[in-house]
Amino acid sequence: MSKRFGPSLYFASDKVIFDSLIQHQVGADQIRELLSARGILVSTKTPKEELAQYASRLTTDFFDHQMIARQLGRVSKRERITYSEIKQTVQRDQIISALKVLEDKLEEQGCNADVIEANGRIVAQIDYESIDYSKSEFRQVQPMDAVIEFSLDAATGNYVVRSTQNQFTDGAVDVVFAELSKASGSAVERSRITLEGHANHVLRTQFFERMMKGIFGHTFLTVTDAYCFKPKNRGAIDDDDSERELEDQPYVEKVSLRGEGVNRSFVFDGLTKNDYYIVKVVWRVRPIDQADSDIFELEAQFSKPESCTDFSYQAKSVLICEAGRITDRKRPPHRAEQDVLIRCIEQAAKDAYKSLGE
Repeated sequence: MSKRFGPSLYFASDKVIFDSLIQHQVGADQIRELLSARGILVSTKTPKEELAQYASRLTTDFFDHQMIARQLGRVSKRERITYSEIKQTVQRDQIISALKVLEDKLEEQGCNADVIEANGRIVAQIDYESIDYSKSEFRQVQPMDAVIEFSLDAATGNYVVRSTQNQFTDGAVDVVFAELSKASGSAVERSRITLEGHANHVLRTQFFERMMKGIFGHTFLTVTDAYCFKPKNRGAIDDDDSERELEDQPYVEKVSLRGEGVNRSFVFDGLTKNDYYIVKVVWRVRPIDQADSDIFELEAQFSKPESCTDFSYQAKSVLICEAGRITDRKRPPHRAEQDVLIRCIEQAAKDAYKSLGE
């Protein structure tokens, strides 16, 4: 859960309410509804700002604040997924028991959690609130949801864990594994995709290039976004004069490229020659057997660019095609499409990682 310093909402002043009501997310009809609940009828021709000014002078209660907060709430974004493979054999009952312990702990904190078994998967669905005091007053508390999924890998016979990647969910997963370790009598270890052991910038970029082109059943089309990183090397600094001289030199740590085929541009080539490597990428693929199908936009990244750890990914969006031509319209991927693409990205990432040692 995010905790940053900033304004804190102890009460909603007239100015806070007015500033909130004039936001474009709050329509004039919502303000008229707020006034109507108090027996105040207004003309549909009354300007929104005048309605907001009048309504802000009235006494508002908890439910009024909730209505305003809902209107100003951020649009829920689909979060990236991260996964790990359990190295040891754990039992289904142990997983359910560990998730039940998590469920109890979260409910004590005021969160809602449900453990569900379906289609061979054990899933914990969590509803919680993210608090960020750096936001404006009515945006500080945002409803969020998280998913932790255990599914059996037919190839290895061990469980694979998938979860939304954020600080809250990572902490919840740690609680589950602490309970699993307690039940097993020894630490339950997980394997993850990480390039921490491959410090060479060429190999780190090769990982992304091979992963993008390795999506099973899909043809690689283009890269639309590439985020490159170069850590600042301070290992060669021996004295204060050398450090001062290095600090005076121009240095760019992160570079973002956006467009079509950015990985084939001369700018990208120049970056790789200067020890930059990819840490995040957005690319497009299309099913091999459907030349006129919609195009899938995928995303993968390492959240910690210097060490290349905390790997996560998602099926970002779908570009709609009509009559064999790509349109500007997009849609979110369907659940079935997400399930297939997520597993394809996982397998491509594993294959790309293994190939680095060849």
